[in-house]
Amino acid sequence: MRYAAFVAYRRALLLVFFLIFSLIMGSYALATETAGMSQEDMLPADIEVIQTLELVSDQFAGAFSSATIVVEIDPRYAQSNEIRDARDPELLRYVDALAERAKRIYGVIEARSAADVIKAANGGTIPGSLQRVKSLVAQNELVEQQLRAYISDDYTLSVVRLNLLDGLESEVVVAELREVIGLKPPPGLTVDLSGGPVEDRVMMDLAAETMQTTSAISFALIIIILILLFTSIKYGLIPLLTILLGTVWTYGVLYLIGFEITPITSGALAMIMGIGIDFGIQVTKRFRYELRWHEREVAMVNTLQNVFYPMVITTVAAVTGFLCLSLGELPMMKDMGKLLAMGVTCSMIAALTVVPAILVLFEWKPKRA
Repeated sequence: MRYAAFVAYRRALLLVFFLIFSLIMGSYALATETAGMSQEDMLPADIEVIQTLELVSDQFAGAFSSATIVVEIDPRYAQSNEIRDARDPELLRYVDALAERAKRIYGVIEARSAADVIKAANGGTIPGSLQRVKSLVAQNELVEQQLRAYISDDYTLSVVRLNLLDGLESEVVVAELREVIGLKPPPGLTVDLSGGPVEDRVMMDLAAETMQTTSAISFALIIIILILLFTSIKYGLIPLLTILLGTVWTYGVLYLIGFEITPITSGALAMIMGIGIDFGIQVTKRFRYELRWHEREVAMVNTLQNVFYPMVITTVAAVTGFLCLSLGELPMMKDMGKLLAMGVTCSMIAALTVVPAILVLFEWKPKRA
């Protein structure tokens, strides 16, 4: 009762405090970035396979990270001078130039292409014609076998294989590799990237895009449902503070404790919104019910006295269930449990503090007869 009276009659003080708190947490939440994930991040650090992987990685840096520059023959015209064979000297010189440019990137241990095989078999130079390349390959079976690692069987695809230091920032590496393939190719060729760092970058971009899309759709649908439920724009929008502030506070606190948001855990935002909005609905629905017989302050006191206990018990039960995910061995499940537990807790706090204060502040109707 004392807490309910404080919220109802000292709402201005409460709102000022949480406004300052939300601004601080919001600045930290904006600094939160989605971190990349590797296969080893999905497994416990103390199991034997990860310990062995770390031991080998320490001794042989770059052995477990690779990327590939893919050069594909794609002639557009039937009668033209465009390249039609991956053994063409012009294509070999091009992939050789790509490999040399890639070697200048920090973290690239090795860059090899079909040009290295041909040069090794031809005294360090690339033959001047396609016929001479074919003749060289035909005379040496070992050269033909080695070329299979860089040129497809139908001679329409050639690759530059890159070995990288493990643990590099995928965003930086991919940006520099895209500068490498910015070298204008000969006619009839298309160039693209593949490999671990590129996949990590794409996964992070897709995770961010998916999180934004799902969050926006979830938020829009929740607004529509609330407005239809309360048949009021005001009462339909105020409960949204539960999930808005709950999300901001969650990400701010997680940033302060050093928690990393990954592509997998980023999907928890929509789940937090779905669970957290229930708290705002309970408070708003009960408040409108109490307004039938009481003034706004008394109505809010009665509201909080009736919803406080069940909301706290619901939160404790939900948080207990989510934190039980930490009992497993998978790190990503532990992180998901922590994120959901923090999100539900922050949503409940917002529903029992800011939402009641705002409801009282924006309620102008007199008591009903």
